Amino acid sequence: MPRNLDVPRAARKAGEVAWTRMAAANDGGVPSETTARLRALGLSSTTVYVPPEHAHIKYDQTNSFGQSSVQEKVLRSLKKTCTCSKTKAKTILFTLLPILAWLPKYRIRENIVGDVVSGITVGIMRIPQGMAYALLASVPPIFGLYSSFFPGLIYAILGTSRNLPFGTMAVVSVMVGSSVERLVPERTDLPAGLENTTGFNSTEDFLQELRTQDKIAVSAALTLMAGILQLAMGLCRLGFVTIYLSDPLVSGFTVGAAFHVVGSQVKYLLGLDLPRYSGPLSLVYTIIAAFRNITQTNVAALITSLICIIVLLVGKEVNLRYKDKLRGIPIPMELFVLIIATLISYYADLNGKYGVRIVGTIPTGLPVPRPPDVSRLLYVLPDAIVLSIVSFAVSLTLAKLFAKKYGYSIDDNQELIAYGASNLFSSFFSCFVGSTSISRTSVADAAGMKSQLMTFVSAFLLLMVLLFIGPLFRPLQQCVLASIIVVNLKSMFRLFNELKPLWKVSKVDCTVWIVTWLAVTLLGLDLGLGVGVGFSLLTIVLRTQFPSSTLLGQVSDCEIYRDCKDSQVKEISGVKIFRLNMPLCYTNCDSFKTALHKRTGLDPVGVLARRRKEERARRRMEAADSESSGCFTAERSRRRKERSGGDGGVANPGMAVDTANTEMDETLGQNGDIAKENHNGTEVKRTPDVTTVILDCGAINFLDSVGMNTLVQVYKDYTSIGVQFLLAHVNPDIRAQMWSCDYFEKVEGQRLFVSVHDAVLFATNKDVSKQSPRNTRLEMETHL
Repeated sequence: MPRNLDVPRAARKAGEVAWTRMAAANDGGVPSETTARLRALGLSSTTVYVPPEHAHIKYDQTNSFGQSSVQEKVLRSLKKTCTCSKTKAKTILFTLLPILAWLPKYRIRENIVGDVVSGITVGIMRIPQGMAYALLASVPPIFGLYSSFFPGLIYAILGTSRNLPFGTMAVVSVMVGSSVERLVPERTDLPAGLENTTGFNSTEDFLQELRTQDKIAVSAALTLMAGILQLAMGLCRLGFVTIYLSDPLVSGFTVGAAFHVVGSQVKYLLGLDLPRYSGPLSLVYTIIAAFRNITQTNVAALITSLICIIVLLVGKEVNLRYKDKLRGIPIPMELFVLIIATLISYYADLNGKYGVRIVGTIPTGLPVPRPPDVSRLLYVLPDAIVLSIVSFAVSLTLAKLFAKKYGYSIDDNQELIAYGASNLFSSFFSCFVGSTSISRTSVADAAGMKSQLMTFVSAFLLLMVLLFIGPLFRPLQQCVLASIIVVNLKSMFRLFNELKPLWKVSKVDCTVWIVTWLAVTLLGLDLGLGVGVGFSLLTIVLRTQFPSSTLLGQVSDCEIYRDCKDSQVKEISGVKIFRLNMPLCYTNCDSFKTALHKRTGLDPVGVLARRRKEERARRRMEAADSESSGCFTAERSRRRKERSGGDGGVANPGMAVDTANTEMDETLGQNGDIAKENHNGTEVKRTPDVTTVILDCGAINFLDSVGMNTLVQVYKDYTSIGVQFLLAHVNPDIRAQMWSCDYFEKVEGQRLFVSVHDAVLFATNKDVSKQSPRNTRLEMETHL
């Protein structure tokens, strides 16, 4: 009689948990030593069997094989979300306004010095960078100062990063400028009913001023739309979208954007009057136009650019070499160059005598807030989508980098809300889309930034410039700002150094880097980014379509299974162990079956086709033997009749030959199987070559409906030729999926095993393999 086993209940862990266990007993006897080691005995069950000897082992923690309905899960989620309490309200408030969490706990003695010093340092950097990046965005320099001032204040209140000085960035600025130049056409005539009554010397200057106002309006609309998109993504919890922008893709995009930045500044560096191109091959058109007009280069602007670039490069090297002696506070070479260049331009009258372009009028005070032109929102939507994703991806990457360095966490969705609110608010002050800069963030960290209090110190310095100092920069040359931009791209061009180590790590990622860089450089920022993302996803599809697989063998004297190519590994006689190293889905099912048949050397379809062919050949041979035997008997009868004088009887009946030979014809089929054939069909005599195929499912973490049907088909194919097909190391999610789609009803007798070694023991142990499922009692306990 089977003996009942008491299976102890599993302890509950973190909510509703179901522990599944099984017990079995053989009829009248203690299991053998080999049987006791097995954790799976080939039951046609829907889960994994654990013998009573191993009842103390907790195999898997599952959620009762998906028996909890979707409706119950939705109701629990709604109940949890809609429940209101004082603690929950406080949590929501602190999540939406992180400043309420860190400001009351701010340690003044420990952090105030670092925040003040870093705030002054970053504020000094923002003055020249803001004015320079405004040129990239195709708006007047004063709007670069606005874009450095307003967005950072909102981010300091809503952001979760302590080390991110939010403001302007070269890549995002050049994307804004590219969109603005494309969306704002050249004005050739005055609008109807409008005359030049503003005091401009010519109608051409007036038209240029009108186009500048159009650029400012489009830039503000872009900022508003990008802010709305980022805010919506944050509220919808879509912070995961940046996972589709891999690090190699972002690096390639950044370097490609750096080429566009340089191309957009060529006309300022050389003092040329060139149109700004946009769209595919815009960089090529810019270079061609520059060479065509090279003879019109303004020598004073060129000399000024060269001197500024040399001084700035030397200053950066000095800051880098003596970083420790400077205690993280770099020499503000950009500000020094800005002040000295302004003084030289003012006293030498470079604009009047040599025609060097200057910044021009800079208004004082803060701008009056006004709503952007909402009629342009749909017009700028495609560009705003790209801008919102790129600015978020770059900023979040830096935020996570410094959060990891200082041991705190970043909320992706709250970051989206912070970026969106910053852009939404600043759009009312005609700012362009904000982001963060690698160089500015690194300088702030080196200067001792501890919290977002640094942003308020930096904003105060910018406010002083906007209220009192701004007009003093009127004679500043535009080529100086262009020089500052070009020198700050040095860190971006250094990303080329990633290619060599990246090629060693992953040739696919290196290819993504190169393809994205070429696409961005040649096709433009928006199309290039799309091509890069598409190519990156294509590499993933191709890698899943052609999966990596391995044939395993056993390491000597242990239960470890490794690739058969290892010298210490030997194959098990009669058993083929196949491992698929990625999910099984519709893209790689055919490749999976092909690899399985090739590595195991056993194609069930080919075996059956060979046997049918051999059966037809056998029948043809039997028919030919019967015909030749009949002709031979008739000829012998005729000769006997002639020798006996025409007697129609048989002279020697005992000499009659019975050609009905019942000897079986042996033919050798695929896989070394000896097929013994008789008149009733083919009887297969198995040889020790392949009796069992084991699929190691440890790396299969995803299985779709096509993959499930493929497993069913493979099982039936191998069963049809008398080969066992076993599954080992199946994770709980896949087992739950098998249960829900009635997999075990389709493949009656399918066996699941805890490990590969257990499956091998079952396949090679004769006592276990001869056990009948009827001799085993199945018990399952589920604790809800």
